[in-house]
Amino acid sequence: MFIDEAKIEFTAGKGGDGAVHFRKEKFIPKGGPDGGNGGRGGDVWFETVNNIHTLSDFRNKKEFKAMPGKAGGQKLQTGKSGDDLVIRVPQGTIIREQETGRVLADLTELNQKIKLAQGGIGGKGNAGFVNSVRQAPAFAEKGDVGEHFKVELELKLVADVALVGYPSVGKSTFISVVSNAKPKVAEYHFTTLVPNLGVCNFDDRELVFVDVPGLIEGASEGKGLGHQFLRHIERARMVLQLVDVNSDTPLKDFQVIRKELESFSPELAAKPFVPVLCKIDTVDEELQNFVSKEFEAEFGLKPYLISAATHAGMDTLLKHLVHEIPEERKFEVAEEDQDKAVEFRPGEQDDSRFVQIEKKENWWNLNNVRLSQIGRQTDWENAEGQERVYDVLRKWGIIKQLEKAGAEPGDQLRIGEEFLEYRG
Repeated sequence: MFIDEAKIEFTAGKGGDGAVHFRKEKFIPKGGPDGGNGGRGGDVWFETVNNIHTLSDFRNKKEFKAMPGKAGGQKLQTGKSGDDLVIRVPQGTIIREQETGRVLADLTELNQKIKLAQGGIGGKGNAGFVNSVRQAPAFAEKGDVGEHFKVELELKLVADVALVGYPSVGKSTFISVVSNAKPKVAEYHFTTLVPNLGVCNFDDRELVFVDVPGLIEGASEGKGLGHQFLRHIERARMVLQLVDVNSDTPLKDFQVIRKELESFSPELAAKPFVPVLCKIDTVDEELQNFVSKEFEAEFGLKPYLISAATHAGMDTLLKHLVHEIPEERKFEVAEEDQDKAVEFRPGEQDDSRFVQIEKKENWWNLNNVRLSQIGRQTDWENAEGQERVYDVLRKWGIIKQLEKAGAEPGDQLRIGEEFLEYRG
């Protein structure tokens, strides 16, 4: 079953904890602190590959985690960094943040690789906190958490040629003949319930076809099965519009589908397209020529005449497609998503020391990105670790700001998810 949307979540690895250790070596009676830093957590990457064409791999597995960093060691040894995680997806996948709808990535190229979640930094070992006043720190930092995202994957099939037309016009038969796709083929409406993707090798060229479920009048408004699949042809480089030559109203059939494409997306309707009269094996040559001339007189377009069943006219049509479609495949980021996709940078943080101070009932909320990170990495059960946080508040001038704002000794200061007592 073809799946074109999936919801998953992924988490970059946690940083390793810093080590608390003091040198204990013979002939060095007063060894100083030598606890090393923790290793960084693994990042999460997304990569497009050519052997995956659907999002079905995400039907059951929905949570992904990169490896954490290892803890620091003695003798200033830094912990090993966690292994990165690479999530492989089909070309054409768009990744959006579930809550905001922000586009994190629009993966339009093959073998494109992008980092979307940054691993947490490793905590400093106690050797990293030595200064003129604090010469033997007995505390270290914890590793920070890795970035976490809940996202929605959307796959717009990356195809060279999209086949459109009424139900049972012969699209499934066409794609089964020219490619390795094996769609269900039968003479009744809505045989194709999901898009079929097929690859055609012709004249040393590879063309990717997508057979979109049959459209009917009103599809752009949600009628029939067409509306939910129209988006699959937005990135196709050419549209092949099939019309049954044996229809009672072939010209009207052509007009109706063109109108549906225009209603759904003017850009879609403006794509290069080729009109094709199919099933010519079901009528005599006189009727074929009559319908073809009527078609040309009405629309100014000369249609190709083919029969997928007998293969008549197929080579001529494929030669035309190979000639008209550039060999290089490149799909641009959708204009409305372009700025959002470019702006996203994993791990980007505000290093400003401006702290937003909010007075609550008997506590104060200190809001700052870097300060919250310090809070996450502090060992709050270690008195020296708490004192270090208080030192940071002093150096940043926050203690003076609190004093001016009316804070009293004993008030609680909230830093991230933790609380620290204000001493004045």
